[in-house]
Amino acid sequence: MSKLFNSIFISHGAPNLILDHSDKTREFLRTLSKNHYNSVKPKAVLLISAHWEEREFTIQTKPEPDVIYDFGGFEPEMYRMKYPAKTSPELIDRVTELFAKAKIPLGKDNKRGYDHGAWMPMKLVYPDADVPIVQLSIKENLNAAQHFQIGTILRPLREEGYLVLASGGSVHNLRAIFDQKYHLDPSWASNFEAWLQNTICEKSGKEREDELLKYESLPYYKLAHPRSEHLIPVFVAAGCASPDSKGVRVHDFWKTPVFSVSSYLFSEPNN
Repeated sequence: MSKLFNSIFISHGAPNLILDHSDKTREFLRTLSKNHYNSVKPKAVLLISAHWEEREFTIQTKPEPDVIYDFGGFEPEMYRMKYPAKTSPELIDRVTELFAKAKIPLGKDNKRGYDHGAWMPMKLVYPDADVPIVQLSIKENLNAAQHFQIGTILRPLREEGYLVLASGGSVHNLRAIFDQKYHLDPSWASNFEAWLQNTICEKSGKEREDELLKYESLPYYKLAHPRSEHLIPVFVAAGCASPDSKGVRVHDFWKTPVFSVSSYLFSEPNN
């Protein structure tokens, strides 16, 4: 029987953290496999990134994706980086099967490369590019319930030797980083992070699902996420976890007083 891989949501941070050896998120990603998966590598990773949106859920099918430099203004070295991972035909077929069984449309993209929400963290987690990586898009409507549902249909993958990894950001307001007026009272950021931690780590089952799905009712959510694409991947990771799973904040770091890059793992019972 294959090892069960706990689903996880990571905050991937800025692309160039890969160059900063003092960055705590870089170190978290570099040691993620050792510290949280006992260095056991999955057959492949299904990666849901905040940086790929489509009208319908879409899976990457290009056998050897290039990296996408979907950012600007960074060090020249960033634009020379490569990550020569391959996709997995077996995982692509299995995800296609699961979507078909659930009667949910799934597009296929045979040209899509790896965006920085995928290749940058994976270059740290699996630096030898020896684990196949397949990206699954989020849906551009950013409907949390639909993404949670997708997580539930992907649950069998965890028991089949695959890792479902969602990549986004726990508090993600880029304007706030540079505009000091947002720093005068940063409680909007800390309150959102506290809500996310409490919901994931202190609740389970239907209670956790219901609380997560009402995030838009929070008075500070629009400040924490002016647009929710960096939060949406967490719903896939949460949906993929069993109702009895225990949420654990495995990385807690504030890059600034208003920019949190926390990560959450959904630990399954007896695993």
